[in-house]
Amino acid sequence: MRSILFLPVFGLLITTSVFSQRYELVWSDEFNAEEVDFNTWTPWYGTAYNNEHQFYTGRDTNITVNNGYLHLIGLRENFEGRNWTSGRIKSQHNADFLYGRFEIRAKLPAGKGLWPAFWLMPTNSEYGSWPYSGEIDIMEYRGHQTNRTQGTIHFSEVAYPGSGSANADREYMSGEYIIEEGDLSEEFHIYSIEWTDTDMTWYLNDTEFFHLTREEIEDRAEIYPFDKEFYIILNLAIGGNYLGNEQPDETTPDRNEVIVDYVRVYQDMNQNPEIQLSYEDTVRVVPNESITLEAVVTDPDISGSIDLVEFYIGNEQIASFTEEPYSYSWTHPIDGCYPFHVRAVDNDNGSTESGPHTILEVGTGCTRRPFENTTSTFPGILELEHYDYGGQNVSYLDFSEFSNSGNVLRTTEAVDIAVDPNDSDNYILTDGEDGEWTRYTIEVTEPGIYDFELRAVPGTGNGRVDLFLDGEDWIYFTRIGSTNDPYVYKSRTDIELHAGTYDLQVKLTQANIQPDRIKGTLVGSITSNEEPLNGIPAQIKVYQNYPNPFNPTTNISFDLPEPSSVVLEVYNNLGQHITTIVEGNLRAGTHTYTFDATSLSSGIYFYKLKAVDSYLFTGKMLLLK
Repeated sequence: MRSILFLPVFGLLITTSVFSQRYELVWSDEFNAEEVDFNTWTPWYGTAYNNEHQFYTGRDTNITVNNGYLHLIGLRENFEGRNWTSGRIKSQHNADFLYGRFEIRAKLPAGKGLWPAFWLMPTNSEYGSWPYSGEIDIMEYRGHQTNRTQGTIHFSEVAYPGSGSANADREYMSGEYIIEEGDLSEEFHIYSIEWTDTDMTWYLNDTEFFHLTREEIEDRAEIYPFDKEFYIILNLAIGGNYLGNEQPDETTPDRNEVIVDYVRVYQDMNQNPEIQLSYEDTVRVVPNESITLEAVVTDPDISGSIDLVEFYIGNEQIASFTEEPYSYSWTHPIDGCYPFHVRAVDNDNGSTESGPHTILEVGTGCTRRPFENTTSTFPGILELEHYDYGGQNVSYLDFSEFSNSGNVLRTTEAVDIAVDPNDSDNYILTDGEDGEWTRYTIEVTEPGIYDFELRAVPGTGNGRVDLFLDGEDWIYFTRIGSTNDPYVYKSRTDIELHAGTYDLQVKLTQANIQPDRIKGTLVGSITSNEEPLNGIPAQIKVYQNYPNPFNPTTNISFDLPEPSSVVLEVYNNLGQHITTIVEGNLRAGTHTYTFDATSLSSGIYFYKLKAVDSYLFTGKMLLLK
């Protein structure tokens, strides 16, 4: 005599090609007892939602087991104020599951106004009441459309309590399957879903008809609710919103039934491969010297085996194996840090990736520090080939990251360096591409107003170099054109710098040049304890506008030691008044104002600050469009 079946981990193995995992039967009701096991199934008593017509009861006239089948029976009868009765059972707190393949073999009734369903609801509603904790409909069917079935999930667009209206917050995603021939009410069919932590897939008779990924659901929901336990519901509804205008009438048979052969739950009992690496954490490697990478990979499943092992450096696969030994000799010429990891797949399609990643630290590695441990200083000259140590994506970005086309000076670095054609004792950056960059640790030893000059070996067309200071836009050199001279020079003037250590990034935006060096020359002091600048006492401080040059806006800042009457104006180089930025009494402290030159043409402009009726400062700024 068959009964409800509970199977241990090593139970019945499903070998059909439908499954890619090691699905094993973990729970089943074959309905071969003399009556429904109400220790597992709880009947629903009363009315339901969705404007359904029936009254659910637990009577054996509505729920019964006979000859190995469960019958959920809908009857036309007056009962508790309703014209229909029917059956509905649930497994909540008796058979609850997180993930698996859920399957029912059933024969469905035909008739207007009939709505049988096989579905899952959250055991504890941990994300809130419906729909916030989700709903999974494995099979829904309309009795007037006997050639189709539907799979649906319900969830909420926003987290509980949302807008305060559950129906307004509800979202759903649904798929339908229409059979080409036959009638779902004429014989038994298998309705199922495979639900994992990443996917949901619906089937009719092992034919997939609807698939959803977790990402697709998360794109439409603040909370992903399908990662908690759910329980099983079987029911036959009579009438309701799902049926639209096709509600039960005089044509609907007085007696209807869903006949269920079995309900089964399979879960993936495959144990994923286990990986042990020959190295852990950080491994120091000499450039151009080989290192043997090895992994021991095993399948903990009884009679399990390993089908595939792959070695990766970052996202690049460097080796693939289908049998032991899993060993590879790796050599790399360029300094830097390279994450090594292994992916293994077993014979049941279970996969594992090793972690945390082993880091192969080649040469100087990826810890950023100044070239030859010497910080470049300003005032002074920054040799651009002396970028910091640290490797790709740390101290530089070079798109040909595994080679140095110039092959001089720093041969184990990917940045392309060549001998200066004008000076054999000098080196230049070469073969640049748009978007490549180098970084430098610099120290400003003397604060003040600086002029900067870029020297480069000219290319075949115009070039551009952008400089970023501590990650912010700073200055740039444009229109670095070709010339018959050995070098091309471009300058930027009146740049304010305070004493300290900075991160300087040099980026190629137009790469038709070969950058050589940047020279910074101190031309004026900005320290507050020195003599007055342009007639303003040291305690009133006016800053160089930033950025300068600018397009189309720049910021003008000044410090007031006490409340003062202030006028800040802008003039062109002919002395014509352009605009008054601010006029009035200001509090003590730092003040910053933005000058917008959108409507003005390129050229030199002057900003004038009058303070306390007697102090005057004039600054020069350059608009480049």
